Amino acid sequence: MKAGNYFGTEIDEKWWRRYRGPAFFARGNGEFWMDEHGVQFRKQLTKTPLLIQWEEITDASLGKWHAGRWNGGHPILLVTFHRAGQNLQAGFSLSKDWEEMEKLASDLRKRTQP
Repeated sequence: MKAGNYFGTEIDEKWWRRYRGPAFFARGNGEFWMDEHGVQFRKQLTKTPLLIQWEEITDASLGKWHAGRWNGGHPILLVTFHRAGQNLQAGFSLSKDWEEMEKLASDLRKRTQP
């Protein structure tokens, strides 16, 4: 598990269209991890983590902005996925180190390749 921040989930890469599925609605600090189910993030003071299943993920990349928020020039992990006919992209800030975040994005891309 890695401490971090969840920036939100955009619909169709439009920052003003936010996905409001179970456990996805609120932004906040919490813990990020990957396991056999997929990518998970449990926000502080909540019991249920958000889950992006491996088979839903289509890409992982880095950016400086997400869901209308800037991360001070530090990297944001962008996890692109497809769910219920919608193209979604979740953003997570887990480290200020670009090299470390690129490695994480690369690992995610490798896990989701067919």
